[in-house]
Amino acid sequence: MTGFLEQSACKGRRPNHLASRRHYPRPDLIARLLRERHVARFLVAPEGFGKSGLAMEYSDTVFSFEHVFWINGRSPCFLRDLDRGIIVSSLTMADEEPFLVVVEDVPPLDAARAASLSAAFDDLLGRGCEVLATCTPSCDAYGPLQHDRLKLSAVELLLSDVEVDAGRSVDDRAARPASAVPPAERIPALVWGPSGAEAAFLDGALREELPADVLLAMSTMLVLGRGSVLDVDAFGPCGDDLVALMASSYPYLGIDRRGERFEAPDFPASAVARAVAGKIDALAARSRFAGRDALAGRWADALVARARCERACELVGVLCSRGARATWLTERSRALMKGVCVLPAHELYASLGQAASLANPRLELGEAARLAALGDTTGALGLARRVALDLSAPDGVRALAALVVVRRGKGPSRKRACEELARLAGPQRGGTEPSTKNRDEGRASDAAFWRPLVQTQLTLLDDPSWLAHGAACRMEGADEDARALAAVWALDEVAEGREGARSDEASERAAALVRLETFVRSRLAEAGDRPRDLFVAAAGLALERVRERGALGPIEPLGASEALMLHRVEMELFSQRRSFERAAREREERRAERAAARPDEYLDGRYLPEKGRSATIVPLLTVNLFGGLDVRIGDTPVDPRRFRRQKVKTLLALLVLNRGREFPRDRLVRILWPESEIETARKNFYSIWSYLRSALSGPSGTCPYLVRQQNGCRLDERLLNTDVARFDAVCRMLLFGQPGADGWAQLYAEIDDAFADDLMPSEQDNEFVVQARRECRVQLVDALVAAADRLVESDDAQEGLWFARAALRRDRTREDAYTALMRAQIAAGQRTAALETYFSCRRFLTSELGIDPSLKTMALYRSIIETEEPLD
Repeated sequence: MTGFLEQSACKGRRPNHLASRRHYPRPDLIARLLRERHVARFLVAPEGFGKSGLAMEYSDTVFSFEHVFWINGRSPCFLRDLDRGIIVSSLTMADEEPFLVVVEDVPPLDAARAASLSAAFDDLLGRGCEVLATCTPSCDAYGPLQHDRLKLSAVELLLSDVEVDAGRSVDDRAARPASAVPPAERIPALVWGPSGAEAAFLDGALREELPADVLLAMSTMLVLGRGSVLDVDAFGPCGDDLVALMASSYPYLGIDRRGERFEAPDFPASAVARAVAGKIDALAARSRFAGRDALAGRWADALVARARCERACELVGVLCSRGARATWLTERSRALMKGVCVLPAHELYASLGQAASLANPRLELGEAARLAALGDTTGALGLARRVALDLSAPDGVRALAALVVVRRGKGPSRKRACEELARLAGPQRGGTEPSTKNRDEGRASDAAFWRPLVQTQLTLLDDPSWLAHGAACRMEGADEDARALAAVWALDEVAEGREGARSDEASERAAALVRLETFVRSRLAEAGDRPRDLFVAAAGLALERVRERGALGPIEPLGASEALMLHRVEMELFSQRRSFERAAREREERRAERAAARPDEYLDGRYLPEKGRSATIVPLLTVNLFGGLDVRIGDTPVDPRRFRRQKVKTLLALLVLNRGREFPRDRLVRILWPESEIETARKNFYSIWSYLRSALSGPSGTCPYLVRQQNGCRLDERLLNTDVARFDAVCRMLLFGQPGADGWAQLYAEIDDAFADDLMPSEQDNEFVVQARRECRVQLVDALVAAADRLVESDDAQEGLWFARAALRRDRTREDAYTALMRAQIAAGQRTAALETYFSCRRFLTSELGIDPSLKTMALYRSIIETEEPLD
């Protein structure tokens, strides 16, 4: 007997590589295996479907790992002993009792070896032994050899409804029953695996030795996420047989053969790209494109067409060479900007390095526009000035760069950019045909895009009566994006009171504004099917600002779908700006730390922090409690496993909620262990405090954030940044501040983003945290109701609606939230909606509390139904 086969005997113990694996029982599948003990049983599925776990459970349940041989099919020794034909004789010699043979991960075998293994299985079954084998679909060559075998396929190894519900909360089950959970969300490795299991699953899925056609189709589906079979066929051959194979053997792809569609799990783009990277050369050779860069670029183009621009940027960043990344970003800059993919495109540009970008004016122009959108005016102007003065750049590129300087710059540089614009516009301003020089159709600098923008900007500068003269509306033949941007600029001028019309031109001015309004509304209606369009959304927001000023007279507000689209785009751009600013602050702090640690290398002061910011070698501790505990030291997340003890998380939350003030030790002890004796609780406290110090310690082992004195402890507020402090500031601003038009929108965005979830929602046992959660919820609803009332009183009914709805969303038991929403709806002319809100309020009060609405609420109701329209 060889050493390999001898070592495969379990002897009452789990195999070493499975010893620490967490076990999830699957009794229904075990029952199926038990019913067919007299035949060979095959578990055939991709990696991640729990084949080894099921085999381990069967071995433990039936044999307790006694009389079990666990053979590693991936070992070369397995093939050696198979070729020698000694597997059966060696195993029967080692164990005279009937035993179980588990062959884990049967490798790809040629016909002769497959026949030998099948014969060995038959011999073992004839001797009263049991056989259980696991393999991937590509290695399953035993159907014709084992006619009576039991095969459990990938579809049968998916989690059942009961297993899916076991890991879900009551709310999740109520929101979506298990029967509605698709196959892509029933994969054992993804449901039962640790956080970040997607990367390991994808690596295993694409590591299988499959034909290039199958791998290409699978990779395309994983990249795109969802679509039709025809979409996959555009990248490589995808016939009916291939689709049938993938639908039966790889159910996680979510293939619907009848509808000829697929819906794969929404894996992170970076995980998909890394899994595909090792095979992309072979995939490109089988695809319809020339080379890996071309294939990755077409994948990214397909994602952009599906409005998944961020995913496209991540894919290009991982799979494409530096030159291909630069080319793709140059050609897609406008499409990415239009899709509100500003920060991901900026990060893709940063991955190129300075040398790659300096040689490409078009690339620098796109980055200047992105920096301007992200609020980095200094960076945008630096790039734009360089491109505008680059005589080797095409006219259109230089003109657009000059536009950035004119729109954002000041002083001599702006004056020079205006002169450059006038020169580049040339005779076109007089009405002659545009020159074909430097025209490049399909790029952001084509004449139909940049010339109308230049003409509009020059008109705004030169003609005091530009609006009355209709300059903002005469753009026949212009690119639609250019028309939208020109409308933004014109409407912003009107909103700021700089339209420059004389009193005798009032009718022409009004007619021009109506034409602008009609154009913007038509573009918003056309964009209804697209979730994001930055240019159209900017025009819609500018129109709203003009309407708020009253320059358009009494007009209908935007429809619900258009207003929702504007809100989504505004919130998305605001979120990206916040992320950009946060990253910039963290870079500044890292530079300051480096300058403090290595002063000789930074004597020129270039890396010192901005004026007014204190340099510190200790990075800030960021603790966020809303939506769950999130801890960062500087820009590095603290490993969540350091907070696996609930008491450690609760202690940190208590210190944060105390806002940096000293917390008496014995009070903390009573809060954490209310039912324990004081001495026992103190010992527990010292242990938990030690765990917390360890979790917040730096590489040197020191923890500067926790301060413990003789009878109290606290967090050092100078080194602390928390969302609890920001929450207090936001509520104060809602109650007492004067944010202004843009400020209200930013506050709403921050509430919708950072405070959408409750404080520490997973903490249900500690009464102090539970009470703090209730207080925060009440505090936020109070502030939202107050903000809604303030906005309605100041004739900003539309904004008041936002805040009133947000208050009611967070607490449907508050009558004042209903009345605030009713007041905002009445002020916005939404009488029917106000009536529906009243009836919802009355139903809740009568059915849940057994009381009638208050007199104030009844008065609002009567004011609606008693209103009479005056007769003409």
